[in-house]
Amino acid sequence: MTLSQRDLADVGVLIACALRPKMRPGADSDYRRLLVRYRADVEFRNAVDSVLDGLDMRVLSDSDLGLVLGVRRESVFAYRLSDLPNVTGVTERLLVGLVSVAITAYAFPTPADFDDDRIRWVSVEDIERFIREACERFKRTPTEDDALDEAWRSYDRLSPGYKADRGKGRPRRSAASSPYWVANVLTWMTDQGLARLTPARGPEAYQLLERFRIQAGELAGNATYEELAAIRRGEVTS
Repeated sequence: MTLSQRDLADVGVLIACALRPKMRPGADSDYRRLLVRYRADVEFRNAVDSVLDGLDMRVLSDSDLGLVLGVRRESVFAYRLSDLPNVTGVTERLLVGLVSVAITAYAFPTPADFDDDRIRWVSVEDIERFIREACERFKRTPTEDDALDEAWRSYDRLSPGYKADRGKGRPRRSAASSPYWVANVLTWMTDQGLARLTPARGPEAYQLLERFRIQAGELAGNATYEELAAIRRGEVTS
């Protein structure tokens, strides 16, 4: 059967739904209908996958939470670190990258963890403490990764406290403090449908969502992830 214009339009609708990180099939009848069709109709599925391939993307999961997409670095839909507040230079991008991988290694310290769908929580304090521990480890045992070396040294130079912005009113963390960068990344992850703020578990606590687990699995084998995951597991890094 050849797909009609209506079918091709549905391909676009399904992809558009998948690109909205907070949209869920349970709350949208069109998304739910098209997800069912993606699973059952091979021709429709192949059409969706082909269009995604042309956009440098692929489906990582088609669970009841919707399509979770993986994006190649060259895709126009790839996450840009520059989209985060105050990320304007190389140092800022290194800090955001380090925090992002640290969150992954903290929550998923072994490759098998990426296949375990139990709920995981993190907090700004958890990740700040973990990265500080990693910095101390790297001081004793230097890494052979120049980018990681520059990233952890940049993080280590930041103030671990609030280091409030100048001005009147309630003190706010500034970009000169390391907790600022951890909170910045977790807030961005919440906006992307990768995490959810959970105040009941403590100040600045977050639940990591399935979308994050699936996408974070792409980091397995990444050198920085391997270094940080080894620290999280209590192993001595080389």
